[in-house]
Amino acid sequence: MLMISLSGFWSTIILLGIVQGLILSGLLFASRRHQLPSRILAVLIGLITLACLNIYLLDVTWYNTRTIWTILANALPLVVIMPIGPLIWCYVQASMDPSFTFSRKYYIHFYPVLIDLIPYTLAFMADMAFLNGMASQQQRSWISGFADSWNVYADIPRWFSITIYCWLSRQYIMKRKSEQLDIADDTARWLQQFLFLFLVFQGIWLLYLVPYIIPATRQPLLNAVGWYPIFVPLAVLIYWLGLKGYLVNSRITTVQQSNKTVAPASRLPDDSAEAFIQRLQKLMEAAQLYLDPSLTVNSLAQQAGMPAKTVSAVLNQHLDKSFSTFVNEYRVAAFKRRILQQDASQLTIPGIAMECGFSSPATFQRIFKQLTGTTPSRFIQEAKQAETP
Repeated sequence: MLMISLSGFWSTIILLGIVQGLILSGLLFASRRHQLPSRILAVLIGLITLACLNIYLLDVTWYNTRTIWTILANALPLVVIMPIGPLIWCYVQASMDPSFTFSRKYYIHFYPVLIDLIPYTLAFMADMAFLNGMASQQQRSWISGFADSWNVYADIPRWFSITIYCWLSRQYIMKRKSEQLDIADDTARWLQQFLFLFLVFQGIWLLYLVPYIIPATRQPLLNAVGWYPIFVPLAVLIYWLGLKGYLVNSRITTVQQSNKTVAPASRLPDDSAEAFIQRLQKLMEAAQLYLDPSLTVNSLAQQAGMPAKTVSAVLNQHLDKSFSTFVNEYRVAAFKRRILQQDASQLTIPGIAMECGFSSPATFQRIFKQLTGTTPSRFIQEAKQAETP
């Protein structure tokens, strides 16, 4: 009796998570605020919600006692897990980089979704063949059993996929922070919490997965606890992702909009701003602060004897630049000067880039192309051609 009541309680938790997930994924997808990250998060929550819906329906009597629902269950892929890892990775990038676009180069990361779709395709084909007299009940049952076995062992690449993409996402956050780009504290904090909860879930899943994939312990595990150790935490994850994600995305958008449009009352007077700009430029040129890869708004402000907020306001309002753009322009200019010196041929492009304050060759390549519209190698080639009489 206690087991039945607990089962009903956990099923209710999952059902509430499903309802919450459907509502919040719809709100996020329709939101015009922080549009691309919101839509990626909406799809992510939607996939988790559908997986919870699938496990909830397995315990519903009317769903399991009618042939039409069995066929529909085989035809509609509710458990699609392989895209979740890439979606986490794309969401982190889209949240930290406003210029991020979902281009074709990302498509390859979603090809493993075939792992999820193959068992549904096989089961649906078996149902259709049976209904049309092309397969016996025994053949249909064998194919359905194979699809079930496939799903059991498909959890292994599913687990690895999410774990690997969480690790890649964490590396991306660390890289962006090391580049000292203008990243709001709220955004970085939210994304770290976002990844932490997914990693906690991965730990729970791993503890369940090990006995689940071993044939001798699989059925005793399911008889003892069912699927609840996995899907109850997923329901909780839906609650948190949906509400927190919706609120954070709204707040991020509000901050971005306020940064784009500065109220006249908060704008610095032109004469004061000009004095601040000259002080910053003098520091950058005389002290060559841009050569320090770890230079931040705070450290520049400390050197200039100005509040960090004033530095950001001067750059944004009067130069129409972010801090990272302001510093990287000096680094790119230094690279251009250095690469044209006579002894530069003895050095590598990445080596010179690091001398000029860039934190990594990849960062240098991206920023150089962004600020100049060409690649470093192309710039060098054109510069040499211009020197040739």
